[in-house]
Amino acid sequence: MTEGGGSKPSGEGVRPGESAGIGASRETGAAAGIGPEAGNGPEARSAPEAGIGPEAGNGPEAGNGSEGGTGEPGALLNDVSRLRRQARFARHAYWFPLVIFGVLICASVPFYIQPPPKSGVFTSGGPVLPALGGFANSGWRGYLVYYWLAAIVIGLVLTGLWYRWHGRKVGVVTPSRGYLITGAILVLLALLPWLRLPGDLIIRGTFPFVIIGLGLWMLVWAERSWALLAIVVVYTGTALLASLYDIENVVFRLGWVPTGSQWRLAALPNVLLPALVLLIAGGGAFLVQRRTRSVA
Repeated sequence: MTEGGGSKPSGEGVRPGESAGIGASRETGAAAGIGPEAGNGPEARSAPEAGIGPEAGNGPEAGNGSEGGTGEPGALLNDVSRLRRQARFARHAYWFPLVIFGVLICASVPFYIQPPPKSGVFTSGGPVLPALGGFANSGWRGYLVYYWLAAIVIGLVLTGLWYRWHGRKVGVVTPSRGYLITGAILVLLALLPWLRLPGDLIIRGTFPFVIIGLGLWMLVWAERSWALLAIVVVYTGTALLASLYDIENVVFRLGWVPTGSQWRLAALPNVLLPALVLLIAGGGAFLVQRRTRSVA
């Protein structure tokens, strides 16, 4: 209709309504959480910001897996075990006392050589401090007690100094005080004149080897070493054998038949066998402990 009819063109009436409806719908959509304004369009937050995905801690790489839950404590326990093992290996230094006492036993060989016989008969006096191998009126063996008294004391002192130096070097100290005290007590007991021991243990003058073995048992406790335990078991058995049996009988069966003055050397197998056990074991322990420290 025309102006006279008072009505407006239909096209002009639709446009305001459309714009009004769209605007209302946008406001309604935004209020309902739909559309760009609500965060669901291109301008929405990324998955990590929304707390979704591996970066947010919900994926395979998150800390809720088995590795994140137990890996760190397991690694810590492994490190502690490794450090304990390295400290125990670094503390081991028992090769030195083994070698020292092996050398001291070898150095006692001259005292076990029988003196030349008088009138074709070997003679010997009564025992003097038999626990230290002393016999009176028997040539060099009359001084054997003084040798072993000095040798055992020197061995103990050198061992104590060695462990103190080694502990300062590696930073781990072996508690060797018990070993030193035990050795000193054994020496004092051997000096008692009224000490009575079975005759078979002292008649060959090799009971000081047993005293050394008893001291080494305390060193096993200080070192906490299975290898040293095996060594001391073998050496103690050898020392007892040397005190209770004439090992030269075995040598005779192997073909050595002494003649003339060679009989003066018949007691040496009883001396050399325990010495060889200590020297071989000490040398092997030195090589093993040196290689272990170089690898660590």
